[in-house]
Amino acid sequence: MAKGVLLYDPAVFVAGEEYQIFARVKSACAFAVEIGGKRYEDHSNGVVRTATRIHRVTVPQAALDAAKQYTVVLRPVLERRAYRSRFAPEQRMEYPFRPLPAQGVNIYHIADTHGKAFHAVRSAALCGKQIDLLVLNGDIVNASNRVSEFDTIYRIAQDVTHGALPVICSRGNHDLRGKAAEKLWEYLPTVNGRFYYTLRLGNLWALVLDCGEDKPDDHEEYGGAICCHAFREEETAFLQEVVARAQSEYAAPGVAHRLVIAHHPFTNVGEPPFDIEQPLYAAWAALLREEIRPELFLAGHYHRCFVSMPGSEFDTLGQACPIAVGAKPEGKRGFTGCCVTLGGGAPEITFHRG
Repeated sequence: MAKGVLLYDPAVFVAGEEYQIFARVKSACAFAVEIGGKRYEDHSNGVVRTATRIHRVTVPQAALDAAKQYTVVLRPVLERRAYRSRFAPEQRMEYPFRPLPAQGVNIYHIADTHGKAFHAVRSAALCGKQIDLLVLNGDIVNASNRVSEFDTIYRIAQDVTHGALPVICSRGNHDLRGKAAEKLWEYLPTVNGRFYYTLRLGNLWALVLDCGEDKPDDHEEYGGAICCHAFREEETAFLQEVVARAQSEYAAPGVAHRLVIAHHPFTNVGEPPFDIEQPLYAAWAALLREEIRPELFLAGHYHRCFVSMPGSEFDTLGQACPIAVGAKPEGKRGFTGCCVTLGGGAPEITFHRG
């Protein structure tokens, strides 16, 4: 498909109960999405956004699920001025969309690509199943020195989903490193500006958590540029709020599957200096174990592929459910990702090397 000023096909991210459609562009343009005859503009309080290379519109899940297609509308800027701005003719691209099926959901999990896309995409292609949902679970970039490094996220999303499938995306610890890290919220889905949130997608409910960095805030590596402890304390309050509104969250009518998605499997305590936040993470683990009771936790971070069951040697703080650590980067030699099938029984977990 000719993309005009688009760099990549759009990514249809899931956050909350909505889709957030993101698009990377080559040059200044206005961006909108049309679904079922309604147009959703990327705007800032009524002002069409053009001074950006990343666009986002939020659309109702129900509208896109029903239409099963959307149209991207781009208007390249000729001249933006106070009076009589000029735009080139519209560029329109239609994309099919496949909502999450009610049964037999195939989720492909990718993390820790550290800026390399090819083998990760190949591992998804070799999983042998029709993918219904893509999870990009942190450290997709190696660092956030420049906003162009975020393109790896969009390249993988394009090559796996072609703009036609929902994507869940979380932040990893390497994403916090570099002068562009503070701009990442413009390039990834958030709810109320936060990287931690819940989401609902068909009969699937998921909790997306963000552990921030993996060493103490005052570690010399960070040079005073990190304040993750305060961030995690805010996240603790959020988790308590989720439990308080359980009937509209994980215990809501129609929820058949409960997942936790976080880059760092925080119930495992590492050796110093990676042994941070044990009381706080123990409190998170207790809320998951005693209240939310998910069926699966998807994680990366350790550059390995395995499943940890509650009570295993990997379980330090008390897992609430099995943890699938599902990403093994091997540089030029390949990449192993994780496919999860949700059906009527226990999740089926398989690993695929590309």
